[in-house]
Amino acid sequence: MAPRNPAKRDLDDLSSDCSSDSFRKTTKSKRVHTMDKDSDEYKKRRERNNLAVKKSRSKTKLKTQQTVERVNQLREENEMLEAKIKILTKELSFLKDLFLAHAGSAHGQNLTDAELSYLKDETDVKTVIASANQSA
Repeated sequence: MAPRNPAKRDLDDLSSDCSSDSFRKTTKSKRVHTMDKDSDEYKKRRERNNLAVKKSRSKTKLKTQQTVERVNQLREENEMLEAKIKILTKELSFLKDLFLAHAGSAHGQNLTDAELSYLKDETDVKTVIASANQSA
């Protein structure tokens, strides 16, 4: 018979070692307390546990309530900001129209539609005004 591969032999030895009791996982078994329900120690533990549960539940309720309040506060703030955006957008549109009307009439020039749309797109206003002034 052919000789065994030494590396394979080491793996076989290792796998047999792993199956031995020394490599098995040890699990902790839960200790089961069998207490008399009428005992003082049992009553004290139950009372402490009940207090801990009440405390935990009240903390959870408080945290939930604070979160709900914060959500409502942020919603109100968001609505106010959205309203402010609408107002500022209308104001910006009005000021653009006012500026365009003034820019067209103040210098005795008729700005073309292309130049007006260029201004409304909020690009380089100074360049358009400078080019309009130079062509006069």
